[in-house]
Parts: sequence; structure tokens; C-alpha cells
Amino acid sequence: MYTKLNMSALRKINCGLGLLIASFFIALPGLSQLETAMQCVQVNQAGNASITWEQAMDPASVFEQYTIHLFEPSSGLVLETYNIPNPTDPANPSFVNTTYDANTTELCYFVVTEGPIGTFGPSSDTLCSIHLTADPALAPGTVDLNFNSPYIGSQSPTPFAEPLSVELEEADGSWSQIGIVADNGGMMTTPYSLDECSGDLVFRVKQSNALTLCDQISNQAGSTLSDEFDPDPPLITAIQVDYAFQEALVEWESSSAADLAGYIIYICNGGFQMAIDTLFDPNATSYLDLNSNVQAYIESYNVAAFDSCFVAGEPDPGAASEYCASSIFLNTASVTCSDEATLTWTGGFNLPGEFTGYEIWINEEIPSGSGNWSGLQMMQTLDGSVDQWLFQGATFGATYQFHVAAQTLGGASILSNVRTLEFSYPGAPEFTSLRRATVNDSGAVSVVVDLDPSCNDVHAYTLQRKRSNDPDFFDIETLEGVAGMTLQFEDPTAETDAMSYQYRVQVYNDCGDSVGASNTAATVHIEGISDYQLLKNTLHWTPYADFPGATASYRIYRKTNNGGSTEVLTQLPASVLSFEDDVSNMLLSPGDFCYIIEATDAIPGPDGSINYALSNTLCLTQEPVIWVPNAMLIGGYNNEFKPVISFADFTNYRLDIINRWGDLMHTTTDVESGWDGYFNGEPAQEGAYGYFITIQDGAGRIFEEQGMMTLLVSE
Repeated sequence: MYTKLNMSALRKINCGLGLLIASFFIALPGLSQLETAMQCVQVNQAGNASITWEQAMDPASVFEQYTIHLFEPSSGLVLETYNIPNPTDPANPSFVNTTYDANTTELCYFVVTEGPIGTFGPSSDTLCSIHLTADPALAPGTVDLNFNSPYIGSQSPTPFAEPLSVELEEADGSWSQIGIVADNGGMMTTPYSLDECSGDLVFRVKQSNALTLCDQISNQAGSTLSDEFDPDPPLITAIQVDYAFQEALVEWESSSAADLAGYIIYICNGGFQMAIDTLFDPNATSYLDLNSNVQAYIESYNVAAFDSCFVAGEPDPGAASEYCASSIFLNTASVTCSDEATLTWTGGFNLPGEFTGYEIWINEEIPSGSGNWSGLQMMQTLDGSVDQWLFQGATFGATYQFHVAAQTLGGASILSNVRTLEFSYPGAPEFTSLRRATVNDSGAVSVVVDLDPSCNDVHAYTLQRKRSNDPDFFDIETLEGVAGMTLQFEDPTAETDAMSYQYRVQVYNDCGDSVGASNTAATVHIEGISDYQLLKNTLHWTPYADFPGATASYRIYRKTNNGGSTEVLTQLPASVLSFEDDVSNMLLSPGDFCYIIEATDAIPGPDGSINYALSNTLCLTQEPVIWVPNAMLIGGYNNEFKPVISFADFTNYRLDIINRWGDLMHTTTDVESGWDGYFNGEPAQEGAYGYFITIQDGAGRIFEEQGMMTLLVSE
């Protein structure tokens, strides 16, 4: 039969028992020696509790038996009473409780010594079995070990109780201490994190007692655990730019994980992390990325540690730090045509601590390409808040390498990428050849310029012009060119019919300085007059100056307005600057003649073709010549009145015949149609008649001719 009993009741029972025994002690003085004390409670693997206590002091030889009282503190129930009259070992009395399972709950015991019937010695202290549970914690790979003090049910817990030792069973059956917990007299909890990858683990709790030389031993509690935790991410201390390789060098502090196996290196881009390498070396603290683009932009990296439980694949991304660390990126910009360059830098994000300052380092090569480097020199130290610096005093023709070293609070240096600048003053091309200055069909001047193919610097080329009576050239148009280009300029403002013009091209470098000029060219200007009596057109022209070679000859072209094609009249040597064109054999033409002079170079141009330059177009007009008969004879030899006309355009031709009274006798617009002397189908009367002739020359000018003729009639 079980009786429900709480802890306070138990304490009252103990006190009551003590008072009862005390009353007997008064009647039987020998009973005062029947004292005992609990020593330890040990639980074996089967859950059986072994209880040991001190032998009762019995000088009067009144001892009859021990009574062991068992109760369960969690339920408040007195479970059992055991009478032990004859211990197996009277000097070391003990009892093994096989009835109640100490694996499932804590069991508390105290001993009462009995003498003659109805007499009791004082009750011992209460000692409980240590009940251990191993409960999985919220964190994977961790177990919470919960256990009670053996004095949890005691009336007065032992103040000098030893700490409790938490132990783990090894593979060979031995026990190793994994923790020590001070005895608080109540319930205690201690966590255990798995060091192994996985395993079926068995734990116990032990408490030594220096006075009794007996150990309190708990039940054994097991748990199956696996290591699902990645080691804490290592602290990235720097993203260096290796000076020799100019590649990203990732540096970190070694992980403190006991079973560390290596590291995973990640590169970060646009919010994504991609594993680029796995280091199976727990001692590694740096990584050189030979495929980095740290010279072109900021590179960001992250590092995750993995332990010996890592089997394949990649650790959880959570094994890396939340933020990627970045390199320091240096950019440089030289100031054109100066000895200055601006250095700016950014990056170094998510590294521990603030940068306290920066060092500017420079290496100089004079002249560029010689390999004669001066060696690294620190040029300037700057405050950590500064992110730019102006370099001054560069030597033209030298090359400079720049890099920045960020200083950390701990005294370390983090290097940026290296930037290289060549300081060169743009030179002059060896030549700029004005190939020709020629007048085009619109009357503008086209200028063709050949550039030096060996000059790769960009230059500005400005076309300049002056008239023969001008003291200076002035600018017309500016074009940019480089390395063997052919530039074509256009001057639409030139009055090529009035005069010749001189042209040249002035060359400017990127600094705006004049670094040379081309040869000067003068256009060919042609003038002339028409001789109406000799029926000749006389031409004069200015010489072309100067071709890259020399003027070899002049070719004269002529074209008329009667739809004829352009023809070459002649080719003259360079020394001849005039020509007479006899047009007496072209009386039936309209009388307008247009001329162009073509100057030719003595040597071919860069493309192998013959270089040439054209003059303006000169048009000369011969005046119309009219031959008119002064009489006609109807029925005779000269029986038609028809004028003979040369050098005329008959577009607006008209012939009118009138009598003496002003009557129109005949009219026609057909130059081939004359007057036959008839009027209204009858011969006109003999006499004098007036004629009016209208004609247009080849230039479109109107000419009028009038006079008298005599009409005769044959009998």
C-alpha cells in the first residue's frame, strides 16, 4: 500500500522518528548509540539502485535490524519499506533495490535503525539517486543533460557537497569527464555539443564524497546525435591585391573549430555567392585567386569553414559570413598635357575595424619601356577619411605605377591594385602632305591632305587660307586625324572665279600647341578674252603651287553649250601659262566656250594615282556674226532673203519684213526659212523693204539687227 506524502511531510516524518527514538533513548540509554548515516546511492545499467550506509553504532548490543524507507519525490509517494536484519556485510551494510527502476525517476532513501521491539535509533539523512536525462536541445548536434542533486530530498543538504562530474562513455567502456557542475541541492542542467560527426552517446553523473569514500552514480542516459552545425565563419581580415601577381589575395583568421577540416572560398557578385575553390587544409589562412579581375574593378569574397563531418558538396551558405569582404580599387586619371594625375580609391568593405590612414606608393620608370624602375617609394600618408590624392611633378616620357596601402587599427596594411600611367607629351608628325587644292564643280575648293602613317597620336588639323594680297592665313575648318588617314577639307567661301587662293594645314597636338604645318598650295586661276575679229579665245592662268613633287604639265579642257562633250585641247609644259584657242572652225556653234586647266603632279600620290588640281571654270563667248543680202530678185538667182548667222543660239531667233508703210510682209522664227518676196500669194511690189533680226548668243544675250533691202521682180 502506498501513502501519498509530500516533501514537507517527509521531513516531518524524519523529525517524528527522531523524537520517537529519543523517547526510547530516555528509557533505554543504550539506544542512543544506534546511529547511522547514508553513504551513497549508485544506479547500475539495469536501473537497480545500490544503497550503502554506515554501520550502526551498537555498544550495548541492542541492534536488531535496519529499516530502509523509499519514497519518490516527484510524486510524493512512500513507495516501500525494507527490513534488513542481517546485512551481507555487517561492517558495510548495503541494499540493492531491484523493485523500482532508477532509470525512470529519482528515488530517495533514508535508514532507521531498530533495537528491541518498539525502539528506534535516530533516522539517517536522506539520499536520492541521481536521475539523468539526455534531451535533444533546440540546436542540432546539442543535448541538454538534466539531473538532480542527491541531496534534493534531504532535510538539510550537505553544505560541503562535492561538485558533480558529468561523464561520457568512451568506446572502450571507460568514462571521461566532459563537465563539472556545482551541487545546488536541486535540479541542474548542462549542455553538451557533439564534437564527433555523429554517434550513440551514453552519459552519467558522478559525485564523490571525500568523507565516505563512496561515489554517487546516476543512471546512464543515452542520445543519438549528429553534428549538423558548420563551424563559425572565419573572420576575413583583408582582401589584398598581391603585388607580384596583381591578383586578389584573401586573408582570414583561423577557425577555432576543434574538428576543422578546411575552407570554402566564395566570390560574390550581384548578391550571389559562388564557390570557386575548396581548401582541404585546416591550417590555411589565405587564398590567391589567379582568375580575379581585381585590376578592373572591386572584387568581393567570402570564406566558410567546414569540419570533419563534411562529406561532399558544399557546406550550407550559412556557413559563410553574412557579408562579403571586398578589395580596395584604385583608379587614376592623368590631366592631359600636364604633369598631374588624380588618384581615387574605394572598397575595403566589411573588413574588421576602420581604416586609420592610407599610404601612397609610387614606382617610376625613366624612360618608358626601358625597364629602369626606381623602386617603390612611399610618397604620401593620408588620413583614413580621404579617398583621393593629386600627384604632381611627373616627368614627361616616364611611366609611373601607383598603389594604395590602407592602414588598419592593428597596424596591418591592405594593398590596392596597381595602376600604370605613362606621361607623354604628344609629339609632331614627321610630315603632313597637302596633296592638292582643287576647284570642284560647285566652285568650292577641295583640299586633300595625307597624314603621317607612323604618327599614332591624335592631332587636330586646321585648314588655313589666304589671298595673294593678304599678309596672314586665317582658319577655315578643323578636322581630327591619326596614323595615315587622308583628310578632305572643303572651302565653300572661296571666290574661285575671282582669284587664286593659297592653302596650308596647321597641325595641333592634344595640348593645343602647334606642332607643324603642311606644304602650301595655290589654286590655279584662269582668265581670258574673246577676240571677235580673229575668232580666238586667249587664256591665261596662275601656276599651281606646290605639289608634293612638282607640277609636270597643264592640261586644257574645253566644253561648249551645244551639248558637246568635254575635250582635251592640249597639254602644255609647266612653264607655259597661256594658250590661244582658234574657234574659226566652229562658226556654227553657239559661240560659248568653257575652259578648265588641270595641273598634274610629277610623282604619283600615296595610292599610286596621278595627283591633279583643277582650276576654276572660265566661259568665253564669241559674239554672233550676221551676213544680210541687200537685194533679192524674184525669179532670179538670189530669189530668197535669208540672213547667214554664226556663233548664235537660235532659241529666240526672229525675222520680220515690213514695207515702207510699216505693213508686216513676212515673219519667221525658223533660221532656215527666208522670204521668197511673195505676199498673200502674189509677188510683192518692187521697192525697198525693212528687215528686223533678233538673235541670242551662246551666253544668252539678245542681239538685234535691222536694215533695208531691195526687192526686184524678174520680167
